[in-house]
Amino acid sequence: MDGKHSHIDIPKAFYSFSTGALFDRCLECEMYLLDGDTEYFIEKAIKKYEGFDAQDVIFEYAICIQCAERMRNSMSKASQQSIQQYFMDNVDLLKRMEIMQSNPNNPETWMDKCLIKGERKSGLNEYQIYAHCNGSKLNLTQMPYLVSGAALEEISAVLSPETLDEFDDFSRRHFGPPPELAEPLPFRRVMLI
Repeated sequence: MDGKHSHIDIPKAFYSFSTGALFDRCLECEMYLLDGDTEYFIEKAIKKYEGFDAQDVIFEYAICIQCAERMRNSMSKASQQSIQQYFMDNVDLLKRMEIMQSNPNNPETWMDKCLIKGERKSGLNEYQIYAHCNGSKLNLTQMPYLVSGAALEEISAVLSPETLDEFDDFSRRHFGPPPELAEPLPFRRVMLI
């Protein structure tokens, strides 16, 4: 991709569901994100209800690149290698590049199917979407992409118990009610950014 197609305005799919606006703060450190040079990631988990047009955003957040790197480094080395191997074994990179190159400024088409399973978003009940941003712009690199709940379950199965505990702690700290009131998530939260 050439440089003129590397950034576009962040699409509405990556706006905060709760505010209807762009994410403006890092969930972890509260850094302001909408300065042009501030690099960060957005992750949203969506659950659709079969037979209805309704959907819920299970969780959503933006995290600055420094905090995301700290989170990655908190994962065990075995988990980091397992995730890398899982993606190498399950993502069709040629097909992905073809989709990206045929739709250079249309990230919605990049997220029409699960990056791993190839299932259409319209047929999924649970999925997560991921974006890489700078200020108010979406970086069109390997992201954005969509991962189905089924693929997230497979990924969580290859992670170490320590890494899963880290993810659970992150979820409880930022999204969960007190543990005694918490209901289980439809799928295990897996940080892929």
